[in-house]
Amino acid sequence: MSYQDRSIGVSRQIYSLFSCLDTPTYDEVALKIEYWTEWALTQRLTTVDKLVEHISTLPWSSHRSPASVARFLKEFRDSPQRSPIARFFVDELCARAFWWFAAASAEGLAMNENSGAVARNGGRGFIEAASFVGHLIECDLLDHELVRLHLIKPLTTHHYPRPGGPEETVRINAICRLFVTAGSALVQGLLEPEDVRACFNTLEIQLSAHGKTAGLSRTKLEVCMLCIPTPPIRTR
Repeated sequence: MSYQDRSIGVSRQIYSLFSCLDTPTYDEVALKIEYWTEWALTQRLTTVDKLVEHISTLPWSSHRSPASVARFLKEFRDSPQRSPIARFFVDELCARAFWWFAAASAEGLAMNENSGAVARNGGRGFIEAASFVGHLIECDLLDHELVRLHLIKPLTTHHYPRPGGPEETVRINAICRLFVTAGSALVQGLLEPEDVRACFNTLEIQLSAHGKTAGLSRTKLEVCMLCIPTPPIRTR
């Protein structure tokens, strides 16, 4: 067996364990991921880049708990006995997941499409990835400037030849997932007020048409909008 094959085998084992993370099994599975990740990286059985490449497909899958994965990454990175290379792995994985999500927003995102170049499983995968990114933000695992500059614009700078079509619906649901999971962090200073308003204006249109979407009720939307900071008055 070549070194490359061994690297793939270890990465697949770690990916499989990440996929099993959930509240009922968290303590048991988290210990196993901690062991295999730390061991594989410090013993150079794989590299950070190769391991990130394997694990970064996880956000597009519905067969995992994004809250549990984000919780593990936070606890794993912040552990005092963590090696520098393992901490670097977490930072790279979170950044890679974020960049792929932003890039996928440029694609056609029909709900049942399976051939997206970036968004695995098309629109459904994109909405799952939005939940994952939201939990990374909630756990403070992403650089604030990265989120401020590159999270909202890819979601809101689109022209829809058919308003209300599947592509618009997918992006609206992705915005909902982000604000349901990380709303307090997003509206209380992490995002620019005009970007928050652009999202809420989009959600308000959807709520007016359907009453509720992706777990975000009108009442919750109104509460969130009250939390938007007032932009400072700019003088010449």
